[in-house]
Amino acid sequence: MAADTRESQSSRPSPSPSDASVSTGKTYDTFNYPATADNINSLPGANGKNSRGPPASAGITDALKSIKIDDFKEVHKKPSPIFTACSWAVGAFAFGSFAMHEYCQQKRRLEKAGIQRINAALDEKKIELEKKQEEKRKARRKAKEEADR
Repeated sequence: MAADTRESQSSRPSPSPSDASVSTGKTYDTFNYPATADNINSLPGANGKNSRGPPASAGITDALKSIKIDDFKEVHKKPSPIFTACSWAVGAFAFGSFAMHEYCQQKRRLEKAGIQRINAALDEKKIELEKKQEEKRKARRKAKEEADR
């Protein structure tokens, strides 16, 4: 086996006081070593936050430059993610349409039942009103007949 070329624990730089003030947790203090040439985790050209250095900005033009006409000519040769995506799209549309249809039908049923209850109540009130009017007519006729005698 090859020998371990890493430095021992005692040669690691200690965290700066500003780093320790951020957190008082033991784990944070143990693993928060600045990225220096002495640190085994630092890479050449790294900024200490990740191993790739500062992120490069990518724009729309960079994305458009990466598209080639041959990509469109060979779409039919690609595996089936397009067909799978289309199948999922159609299935999701069908399921969504079915669910919305059932939801609307349920709302219509509830509204229809409410209208039937209202109509039944109106019919009962109409019958009561007609009875009262008939009683008033009978009372007027009776009063007129007594007055005519």
